[in-house]
Amino acid sequence: MQLRQQLHSAIYQANHSPGVDHRPRVYEEDGDDQQYQNPAPIGPQEPIPGGVWGLELSWDRKRGYMRLIIPGLPEGRNRWYFKEFLGRCELLGADNERGRLMLRGLARIDDETLTLYRDPKAEPHPMVDGGVRREPTLNRLCYRRMDSKWRVRDEKADWNGPDSLVIVSGMVGDMQCLWSKNDQIAHIFHDGFVVVKDGLAHLYENGSYPRVVA
Repeated sequence: MQLRQQLHSAIYQANHSPGVDHRPRVYEEDGDDQQYQNPAPIGPQEPIPGGVWGLELSWDRKRGYMRLIIPGLPEGRNRWYFKEFLGRCELLGADNERGRLMLRGLARIDDETLTLYRDPKAEPHPMVDGGVRREPTLNRLCYRRMDSKWRVRDEKADWNGPDSLVIVSGMVGDMQCLWSKNDQIAHIFHDGFVVVKDGLAHLYENGSYPRVVA
């Protein structure tokens, strides 16, 4: 409950920061490239099997829902849809061609909420030496289809500020996941800090102190 309250508070503050676009979000019926969340209920889904999995997270452009896939399970029984996203996980990298984030962790689906749990045995993502550190904030992460890259935007900064947005070739690290079902756009959030080095975004949780490597 406390995490959910923090989520809604953070999203509210971000959505009321200067420069945020408040135009209505429109879901288009029968569209093939949905960018806004489908208002229809997702409906009943089978529980996600227990254990630590390699996961693929992406936006389903036809159905208008965020989607989780477990590649190691049989087709037809390996995907779940959600409208809210919470928890922690390892971010292993990105599939730029398909616009998918490759994650690792334990997963649970409750109604339309996906919660991820970090493997207790997972090592912290090592702190990179050098690069540009973006201080802890609510980071919007979304796929940039036009050139198969990724946006990392500081939701607490001025929308048009010179340092609010950075385009990266990929992302790795320790992810603190946030996304409210009231936020109807095809993106998710990382609550923490980011270091960008050689075009790659390294994600870290607030309060974590990973070891330094070159």
